[in-house]
Amino acid sequence: MIFNGGMTIWILAFLIMGSVALAGWRQGGIRAAFSFVGILIAALLAVPVGGLLKPIIVYLGGDNPVLPWALAPVLGFILVSLPFKMAAGTVHKKVEVFYKYKAGDLRLALWERLNARLGICLGLANGAIYFVLLTFFVFNFSYWTVQVSTAANPPVIVGVISRMGNDLQSTGLARTAAAVGTLPPEYYQLADISGLVLQNPGAAQRLADYPALTSLWERDELKALVQDPALTNALANGVTAAELLNNPNVRDFIAKKDLTKEVMDILRTNLDDLTGYLQTGKSAKYDTEKIIGHWELNVNVTLAWMRQNNPRIKASDMRTARAWMTESYAKTRILATGDNKLFIKSLPQLKPVAGQPPKTEYADWKGDWTRNQTNYDLHISSGGQDKFMTATAEDFRMTIHDGKNLLICDRVD
Repeated sequence: MIFNGGMTIWILAFLIMGSVALAGWRQGGIRAAFSFVGILIAALLAVPVGGLLKPIIVYLGGDNPVLPWALAPVLGFILVSLPFKMAAGTVHKKVEVFYKYKAGDLRLALWERLNARLGICLGLANGAIYFVLLTFFVFNFSYWTVQVSTAANPPVIVGVISRMGNDLQSTGLARTAAAVGTLPPEYYQLADISGLVLQNPGAAQRLADYPALTSLWERDELKALVQDPALTNALANGVTAAELLNNPNVRDFIAKKDLTKEVMDILRTNLDDLTGYLQTGKSAKYDTEKIIGHWELNVNVTLAWMRQNNPRIKASDMRTARAWMTESYAKTRILATGDNKLFIKSLPQLKPVAGQPPKTEYADWKGDWTRNQTNYDLHISSGGQDKFMTATAEDFRMTIHDGKNLLICDRVD
């Protein structure tokens, strides 16, 4: 059956109002009145009390970084409501005992009729509050489901929430839901980013290349995630949120709470800039640092500089240098990240061997970079060795001064 015109919301309202009114009739006016007050106070205190419970939810296994935000207010609401439910039962019991054993049959009958009818009225009021509060949760859950649901036939619960979210908009009740309250701004920004990445496969590569994140991909505990071909192909060709979360490497990453928290902290710090970067490919925060990015050696330009500065160099020596550099620097890659870290992979170095030609050895170096006016100071280390170099960078070219040597690199897209 297809519902149009916000029908799902009106059906939800009818079910909530009807069921809570029935509960009010069965429970009576006293318990319904306590519930009314309890709902109002719990709605006001749900967020601050939920904030106290959020660390407990994470500790007990809330690996999903979004789940604590969604679950904490619900638990806070329930926790604040419980004392009112207990007080309502106690007061109702005392009044019931009085009318049943001390007031006489006529007054008992009048009281039961009044209690039931008052319960229906207050039950309807409780139902109205529950409905408004529920629209708040529908609005915020659907803010995620509508954006991350890319499958033609999403899971039933996801499809229902998304449809209810759309119906909230069409009926104008979204304004009511928003008036109840809002979650932290990063909740909505993370939803926007997730939707942008899942619905635009090309944005996934931009996310991987975001300067604040690139140093993470060099860490050993994330190598499996970054180098997973199934995940890479899925992101490039389009993937649903369920498929993404079911990937074993993604699940392993989410299970590492310290690492997940570190990534979430980076995202929270850069949410505005990251959103703009995913949309345009430009980072207002990091593009001013020209050194940031991937680089590779330009052998031809480097050799041209060498000849210019050594005009007497023999042609045979130039051929030897060209052959060695072309082969040795073929796999050398340089990465400068937004958090001032520097990674150089497969950097060649000639090692003398007694009685034989020098041997080329390769090593991966790690270090950091700092700005020095218009230049950059580089420090890298590997196997107990340290190197200190300087560099200048432009949009598409970087020049590294390593003592008497000069390496000229081009940016890799």
